[in-house]
Amino acid sequence: MIEGARKESIVRQRYAAGAKERAGKLCCPVDYKPEYLAAIPREVVERDYGCGDPSRYLREGEVVLDLGSGTGKICFIAAQIVGPSGNVIGVDMTNEMLEVARRNAPIVGERIGYANVEFRKGRIQDLALDLELLDRQLKSKPIADAASFLAADERAQSGRAEIKTTTLR
Repeated sequence: MIEGARKESIVRQRYAAGAKERAGKLCCPVDYKPEYLAAIPREVVERDYGCGDPSRYLREGEVVLDLGSGTGKICFIAAQIVGPSGNVIGVDMTNEMLEVARRNAPIVGERIGYANVEFRKGRIQDLALDLELLDRQLKSKPIADAASFLAADERAQSGRAEIKTTTLR
């Protein structure tokens, strides 16, 4: 577990740096259809490190979930394909990537004529944990000792259980 947490931390640091300044070799270069890129701000295109183009598999009206959405390029492409009757949800664990994506979402929405994209903070391996809710809880009750660590862990477990209960209804 510690090794996995260390790897996740390294990945988060590399992508956080890539959100602030263009970084080479974070992922695979992909050619996207220029007509979809036209509506997307340059900052998003330059700082996105996608590893594929799923656009040919998308249809109007669908709901798309992009795990590891980064600055949102694939989400913004998907938004154009699924149209105003569809929805796109991007999930990323990196604050810096989410900041770029969220700041540019209204710009893309204005350019394409509708807003159907949202970005959530989460870990791919633990989608039931709402990291933004946990962030807020930790700001109000910071971890100062083992007891507060255990309390935070209990709040995280409780949030996961709440998600499962809500989803199953």
